Amino acid sequence: WKAGPAEQLKARRADRNPDSPLVPTGNPLLAGIGPGAWADRDDHPDLEINGNVKIVPLRVDAAYGVAKGDPDPRGKTVFGADGKSGGKCVDIWVDRSERLFRYYEIEVAGGGTVLLPWNFATVAGNGSVKVGAILGSQFAAVPKTKSPEQITLLEEDMIAAYYGAGTLYATPDRLGPLL
Repeated sequence: WKAGPAEQLKARRADRNPDSPLVPTGNPLLAGIGPGAWADRDDHPDLEINGNVKIVPLRVDAAYGVAKGDPDPRGKTVFGADGKSGGKCVDIWVDRSERLFRYYEIEVAGGGTVLLPWNFATVAGNGSVKVGAILGSQFAAVPKTKSPEQITLLEEDMIAAYYGAGTLYATPDRLGPLL
C-alpha cells in the first residue's frame, strides 16, 4: 500500500477558533465535507465473482427489467425538492449480484446524463421521480461517470456524497437549527 497525495479540503473554519466547524467553499455539494464526505476508494468498477461488472444499465443486460405492474420511471420527469424538473429518467442501473436497482440514469438539461442513487428517490405510481435531497437545477452538477455503462467504487461514493450534501446544503434554510 502506498499513500496518495494529500487531498485539498474545500472548506474553511467558521472563525479563528481551531475548534470551530468547517464551512464549505465553492459548491457545497462538491466540497466533500459533512454529509457530502466520501471515501477515497479505488477508481475501478466493482466486479462479480465471475469477473463481470457488477452494476450496469438495463440496456447492457437484457436479463433484468422492471417487474410487470411496477412503475417504470424511464421516460418520466425527475423532480427536485423544489418541484422543478432536474431531467428525464432514461435508464435504470441494476446490481447483478444483489439483483436490485441501484441507480436511475437521468438526462439533464444541456445534454449528458448523471446517476441518481435509488435510495434518494421516490417513484410515484405513474413513474415520475421525486428527489428531496437536491433542487431541480442542481442535477446538472452531479459528478459524472467516466464510462456510460459502468460505475467505479470511487464514483459511487462521490455521487452518493453529492446527494448527501444536498440534504444539508441544497438551500440556505437547511443550514439553520431545527426548533
